[in-house]
Amino acid sequence: MFRMTDTELEKLFRGFPALRIGVIGDFALDCYWTIEPAAALPSVETGKPTRPVLQQRYAAGAAGNVAADLAALGCGKVAVFGVIGEDPWGAELKRILDNLNTDITGLICQTDDWATVAYVKPHINGTEQSRIDFGDFNRLYDSTAGRLLTALGAALPELDAVVINAQARCGIHSNALRRGLQDLIAAFPEKIFTVDSREPETMYPGGILKINNIELAKVCACAPEAGGKISREHLLKVLAEFHAQRGQPVFVTCGAQGITVCDSGGTTEVPAVEWEGEMDTTGAGDAAMAAITAALAAGATPAQAAFTGNLAAGVCIRKLHQTGTASPEEMRCLKAGERLQTKAESGTFEKSYF
Repeated sequence: MFRMTDTELEKLFRGFPALRIGVIGDFALDCYWTIEPAAALPSVETGKPTRPVLQQRYAAGAAGNVAADLAALGCGKVAVFGVIGEDPWGAELKRILDNLNTDITGLICQTDDWATVAYVKPHINGTEQSRIDFGDFNRLYDSTAGRLLTALGAALPELDAVVINAQARCGIHSNALRRGLQDLIAAFPEKIFTVDSREPETMYPGGILKINNIELAKVCACAPEAGGKISREHLLKVLAEFHAQRGQPVFVTCGAQGITVCDSGGTTEVPAVEWEGEMDTTGAGDAAMAAITAALAAGATPAQAAFTGNLAAGVCIRKLHQTGTASPEEMRCLKAGERLQTKAESGTFEKSYF
């Protein structure tokens, strides 16, 4: 069972303020609306009951949440490269990122054929209702892709690492953007590029990949075993083969079983921090991604980065009804009282929660 000492973890934390990390990807706004059905009135126009909003909260989501996580970790500079629309969601997302002291000069507004990606999450009596999504019909212009790539290329010499996020149904990863981004990865082999993607075409060769266990099986065309589960032996075999193809470390998140990482030194299973209470997995994967990237940029081994990612995700799942982040202090507190899962040693892997 791999674990870090307090001394090793503190050494990483002390290195975070010197880090300069960029985030390019699908920036979104998470919108939390608390609906109060008891206050509903019949609409004068339709006669149908209204859905009064008692409270509303907004947070940076997707790539924006990765940027928020990096800021919460205390990274010295976080630069964002993404696209918003000319709409209220875009204005709010820009305001939030600016308040996090991120460098938003790479946040580009495309005025036509682009709506800021937003996920509206209505809640009634603490239960999330059907989500309302904006941005599912976006079309990135080649000119916009060119502006993004130019901005990132100009910033890269001063960055220690770049997180590549691909999450939206119709996001920034057009053919033109993918070609240009792949060229930048090849042009800066000394930089750390980490990739969080669900689709093969945006897994960018040359990047350090974070993927969950179900996605890994899908990408490698491996059918789950009986009951939709994936055995530990099956996962380890597939992961070793996948790493051999990519040549870069691969981090596989396995929900309650933690993170399994494969690099040139072999495969290491890093247990998650055990939690038996109510959880909200929103943002846990982003927190893990940010912590893994920051740790690697601060000099961590892949196994140490996975341990740090587990701590960050463990903090986030305890934060209910929000897009949570994890600070070093919260991670210290969690580690101080940790109980590590041992299911990874003999268990099976079901759907990942981050």
